[in-house]
Amino acid sequence: VLNETVRKSFLIEREPDYVKLYLEDISRLKDVPQGMNKVLFELMKAINYNGIIMAYKPVKELMANNMGISVNYLNKCINEFYAKGILIRYARGVYIADPNLFAKGSWKDIQNLRLVIEYNQNGTRSLKSNVSEEMKKQLKINF
Repeated sequence: VLNETVRKSFLIEREPDYVKLYLEDISRLKDVPQGMNKVLFELMKAINYNGIIMAYKPVKELMANNMGISVNYLNKCINEFYAKGILIRYARGVYIADPNLFAKGSWKDIQNLRLVIEYNQNGTRSLKSNVSEEMKKQLKINF
């Protein structure tokens, strides 16, 4: 034998870019009124790959118009999400979606994130993730 060739094939799992979230669970965990779920979903559609949501006045007007709600109600929801820790205020009109709850990006990046859900005897559960540390490194901020 003068030459030998070995071929190996590997299947690398591929998932399309997406935003994945469980609104009912987040609302229940954070004690947010269920009627605000559609607003939370609309905000999460605007999240970028660093978890940042731009919520300037023109953007909020477009969102409110798309949902058929007032900008005042949208602002009330954003304030509620901030108070409950779902959104982190970075600057005026700029929020970071809690990286323990939300992620957006390519599957290659997301699959490395570790999410641990612990169920307690009383039926409550807690979420833990290493995403906060990653966000701190990327954005060079403390939250």
